[in-house]
Amino acid sequence: MYVGPRLRDALSRLNRASSIGALRDGLADAARQTGFPYVALVQHGGLPRLAEGALVVTNYPENFVRSYIDNHYFVIDPVYEVSQQLDRPFGWEEIAGFVELTEHQLALFKEARRYGITHGVTVPLDIPSDSRASCTFAGPESIEITPSLMATLQIVAGFAFKAGLYLHHAMHGRNDARLTRREAECTALIALGKTDWEIGQILGIAQTTVRYFITRAKQRYGVFRRSELVARAIVDAQVIPDSQDKVPESAGDKPERE
Repeated sequence: MYVGPRLRDALSRLNRASSIGALRDGLADAARQTGFPYVALVQHGGLPRLAEGALVVTNYPENFVRSYIDNHYFVIDPVYEVSQQLDRPFGWEEIAGFVELTEHQLALFKEARRYGITHGVTVPLDIPSDSRASCTFAGPESIEITPSLMATLQIVAGFAFKAGLYLHHAMHGRNDARLTRREAECTALIALGKTDWEIGQILGIAQTTVRYFITRAKQRYGVFRRSELVARAIVDAQVIPDSQDKVPESAGDKPERE
């Protein structure tokens, strides 16, 4: 599911989710397609990390979830601790390099293994104006961690978090992001593989202005990568088809692709 229609379908399903339950099912299906039977999307911040009313979307075994809460493992979970330190996905084998595991933390991992939660990849998440979160993909078997897999998990996790927050805050009247015309045009051209320089030539604006619109578009969605922006905008039908997809031949030398 790393690229192509299946990823688009997975993102579209998350976008169409009308309840947390539907979002959980869509996220769990996306996780299975990448080789992970379990997934946990959890909103957290400082201690106690799992705040009352936090967004929690998971298909972890019910008995493990009950044990996790009853034993207050969310307070000492090293996965949360490392996700506060990194801004990239990480495999659980990296955790020991960032945290000196205590007896209680080792007990947590031992308990998780009883339920087939042995190996995992966690994606740290942070959307402006909301607390941090993490999305963990886990299973009993070790999976080869490739750049393509990491990129896919990051896109799916970021998309699910944004969709989850939309559902979570719906009762408070908070609306989803809407791009301006220029932001949508720039995003559509990114989707076509254009560089900032090429976008500027097509739209007749400066390269710095292109970057400004792209930055604003990412801020509206609360994402950090252009791939995430494109994924969100395509599924939301906010990209504007552009017929001027050829750069004028009279333009000057092109800068290196960024």
